Amino acid sequence: MDLHDAICPKCGGPSKDGSLCGKCLTGEIPWFVCEPRVFIVRCGGCGSLKTSAGWGDCTREREDLEEDAAISAVKLHQDVKKPNILVKLDHLSINRTYADLEINGTLYDEELKGYCSLEVVWQNESCDRCNRQHGNYYEGVVQIRAEGRKATVEEQEESQRIAVQVETEMQNDGERLSFITRFDEGREGLDIVVGSQAIGEQISREITRRIGGRFSLHPTLIGEKNGQKLYRITYAVRLPKLQRGDVIAVRNTYGEILNREGKTFTYLDLKTGIPRTVPESTQSRFVANVRDAAVFSVIYQDSGILGILDPETGKTEEISRVSWRHPEVGDSVKILRDNERTIVV
Repeated sequence: MDLHDAICPKCGGPSKDGSLCGKCLTGEIPWFVCEPRVFIVRCGGCGSLKTSAGWGDCTREREDLEEDAAISAVKLHQDVKKPNILVKLDHLSINRTYADLEINGTLYDEELKGYCSLEVVWQNESCDRCNRQHGNYYEGVVQIRAEGRKATVEEQEESQRIAVQVETEMQNDGERLSFITRFDEGREGLDIVVGSQAIGEQISREITRRIGGRFSLHPTLIGEKNGQKLYRITYAVRLPKLQRGDVIAVRNTYGEILNREGKTFTYLDLKTGIPRTVPESTQSRFVANVRDAAVFSVIYQDSGILGILDPETGKTEEISRVSWRHPEVGDSVKILRDNERTIVV
């Protein structure tokens, strides 16, 4: 060492500016602190985790969570560079794990290594969502009804499928409190009881978009909290009078309703076999639903005529053949009646 080089006043070793060298500095200060115990709070109902930011859904493996928790228990000196922490876990029970940590880093150009052990403790609490669900909490009811008729079983089942899909999508997007409390099936239709107003409105929009109809909101004041008025909202979903499978007289022909979307509906022209989409304001007359059709057997065909047999009465009759259908002898056809007219559906 040159006589003009700066030296450390404590050990006499080289120093950049005559102050304590890196080795002496690191020997005088604690470069890391390790908490003896760290807690992971989870919901026993749904497995959500509680953090400083609140509750959140979690699908990570147990060991990954324990490693992260153990690392979070180590507080490094602010000047430590290139930190690296290795964790070895030892599971003692379902709620307790020991973690041995090897801590590496660089402080004031000195490479350091240290060790510590701690305990990872799992605690169970009921999360915000489960608390509300178990308490039958709700902020709204989506009422599924139909104009001038009872909502069919098929419509109610489809509404349930749509509601569950909306719930899944909203919770995947982080809206934890947007859940379905329960389904209530009544005489006139289905009630979907929901935990937030956001999911109530989204379910209503999606049902009317896919099945058709409209919905309106009817709030009811239930109290106040922190100076804010609290409301429960009834979402009155009204499905259209016509439903899938209905046969209507429309535009001088007969059509079978295929679907509705928004302010239009699509029907199958039973004369040509061509689907047609028209505004819901189009004049039409309900005839029957295809579920009400009688099944006849084709016993002969001659040019444009089909001979069909009613299996219940044993009577035969002749009907005009529909150009886009090609039943063979022995096949079955479904028949509806509109006064004196016969409709093949």
